[in-house]
Amino acid sequence: MERKKKSIQAFFFGFILLPMVCTASAAFGADEPYPNRPIQIVINMAPGGATDLMVKIVGERLGEVLGQPLIRMHKPGGGGSLAASFVARAKPDGYTLLTGTSTTNILIPLIKKVDYTMHDLYPLGIYAKAVHYFLVKADAKWQTLEEFIEEARARPRKLKISSYGKQTFADFVIEDLAKKAGVKFVHLPTKGCGEAVAALLGGHVEADVCTSSMGQATGGTVRLLGVADDERSDLFPEAKTFKEWGYPVNFSGFFSFTAPAKTPKPILDKLSNAMQEVFKRYGSQMREELIKVDYMPYFCDPTRTMEEFRKNYENAHRMAKELGYIQ
Repeated sequence: MERKKKSIQAFFFGFILLPMVCTASAAFGADEPYPNRPIQIVINMAPGGATDLMVKIVGERLGEVLGQPLIRMHKPGGGGSLAASFVARAKPDGYTLLTGTSTTNILIPLIKKVDYTMHDLYPLGIYAKAVHYFLVKADAKWQTLEEFIEEARARPRKLKISSYGKQTFADFVIEDLAKKAGVKFVHLPTKGCGEAVAALLGGHVEADVCTSSMGQATGGTVRLLGVADDERSDLFPEAKTFKEWGYPVNFSGFFSFTAPAKTPKPILDKLSNAMQEVFKRYGSQMREELIKVDYMPYFCDPTRTMEEFRKNYENAHRMAKELGYIQ
């Protein structure tokens, strides 16, 4: 296990060093004939969803910066693993990218048997994150997260919480909160956030932990008791983080276009630099558009991106081991 840990650390350390030589390598990449044709972006979900909309928001601008369009290709299935596997094994020439997330890049290969690892994919720059919110009905008796926790202490295994699935980051949020608060919840996973919030509004559960229920929160049908992030949400600044309540729980999901890790470094640099140019040119407009599809704008350079993915891996590995999903 110690050997594996050192290997992971070396992997992340190598990627974190990469941006330090971006200036020289980008100059080299500028002399290469890349890109000289359209780039395929593989989307891990079905058409019409939030992921598809985010790819349009970011991808069209990335294509403009690169001088070539990004052609969308949908490859849903396996929670995103089919698309990730396809891109991990694609020709590493910069013409096949993935709508990578920390779920597809980190969590799935960590806890499930798939034919790729996180070593096979290189994130080009985070553009959004999915923050997990702890929600109750608007007319619920609990006004704060602490009140909910106090009742859970008094009534072990009586309070039910829905989420978008087992073996997900929402699952980890619920279990980590229970552990750190010293309580026992009943977790009722569903097939998605829409179904999970419906269970809450229908009175089948007392709370819901999800990432895309902002419409209900702004519409006044649910009350937001806590945010599973290190800092408060820009969308709901009045809502305290779990950390502020005394329970440091953070399992945010990250969105980043990713490329096969064996792609030549000059091409990776050119793609990463293009992502930064997109953030610089269109950041304000993209923020508004991403919020409309229920995701938090979060623009990261390559160094910060690798730091976030490393932290995400460490948290996921810890929780997966505690829950018995891995040895």
